[in-house]
Amino acid sequence: MTPIPQAAIDAANATEDDLLLELGQQLVPDPNRDNDPTDLKNRARDWLNRERRALAELLCGNPAVKHLHNNAADIAVLADMIATATGRPPVYTVAAIILKRGLDWLCSTQEPTST
Repeated sequence: MTPIPQAAIDAANATEDDLLLELGQQLVPDPNRDNDPTDLKNRARDWLNRERRALAELLCGNPAVKHLHNNAADIAVLADMIATATGRPPVYTVAAIILKRGLDWLCSTQEPTST
C-alpha cells in the first residue's frame, strides 16, 4: 500500500474554512501582499465556482469517484486523479474541499451528455 501523503492527511484534518484560506493563498500570485482572510476565502470560492463545471466533467463520470469519502486516503486518490487529468501537481486542498462538500455538490451540476 502506498503511504498517504502528509498534505492529504493535513487536508483531511482541516476545516473547509482552513482549506478555502489555503486555496486562496495558493491563488495569490504575490505572497508579499497583505491579504485579508475573508478576501482569500472569497477568492477561493470564486475559483471553485469558475472551475466547478470542468471538475465535474473530469470526475463525475468516473465510477471510481462515486466510492470516495472525506478521508485522507480518498483525498489523495482524488487529488491524483485531478493531477493526472490536468498534468499538474496534486492539489489536496481542492480534493479535500470537494469531498468535504460531498460529491453531490460537484456532480449535481453536471448535465447529462448525449451519447
